[in-house]
Amino acid sequence: MSRFVISCGGTGGHLSPGIALAEGLSGRGHQTLLLISQKKVDQRLSEKYPHLRFERMPGTGFTWQPWGFVRCVVSQGRAFTFCLRLLRKARTDGIVGFGGFTSAPIALAGWVLGVPSALHESNRVPGLAIRALGRFARRVYLPPGIRMSGVRAAARRHVGLPVRREIV
Repeated sequence: MSRFVISCGGTGGHLSPGIALAEGLSGRGHQTLLLISQKKVDQRLSEKYPHLRFERMPGTGFTWQPWGFVRCVVSQGRAFTFCLRLLRKARTDGIVGFGGFTSAPIALAGWVLGVPSALHESNRVPGLAIRALGRFARRVYLPPGIRMSGVRAAARRHVGLPVRREIV
């Protein structure tokens, strides 16, 4: 049995595939912890899955607006510290990030602590977190036909989107 942290909060587009992966891994006997944001959308969706473990983490999304940028940098610093403590305590075997601002601090904390990570991008245009962190990940999963510079060819894999059980 392995322990995985799945970072998937911020939007339903990140959270839904994270839930699908957690259900699949749990069904195979692995332990999962899903990192979600403080947003209400994450809280509402997570309440529908009492059989899964969720942890709300600090952090806000990126913006170039001056005060928003400062707020983002400070909150992401707090999130990074939160993730370092979480990974040390949980003795995690692997990290999977689904993009967005919740993936950046956990992927960096994993890189610092030597915990292998994988990133999954479901969009045709890779987001900022995936583009920035792809070089640190052991695997980067992209939609079929999508190329991404800065990621080793050996690390790239082309896959579809994980789908939750109730949708299948």
